[in-house]
Amino acid sequence: MHPEQPSPIRHPLITHQRHLVTEYAFCLGEIPTTIRVRLYKQQEGQRYSCEQSHYIQTPLQDEPAFDSADDHASLDACLAAITDAMVAQYQQAEQAGHRPSENWLLPSREFD
Repeated sequence: MHPEQPSPIRHPLITHQRHLVTEYAFCLGEIPTTIRVRLYKQQEGQRYSCEQSHYIQTPLQDEPAFDSADDHASLDACLAAITDAMVAQYQQAEQAGHRPSENWLLPSREFD
């Protein structure tokens, strides 16, 4: 085990353990707001999950796009689940004639 990776806590009350692997930041198209994604590795197993600073909700969407499966086989798969959905929603809105706007990004209440 790499020295910077914590060992799982061995207590029955401590569950769903994960540790932060990295944080990734990007901008989406013409929207200047920086979107940050924190990527976590589960302590048991080789699965990954993430948290994101913003969700996209274009004029075409009734609600923001969320990654419904927060359990991925790799860091790349985890990041792709978020970015692929954002890109698809962004492009659909643009193709429908909407101009990209910072209002399309909704800050996550759980990301601090």
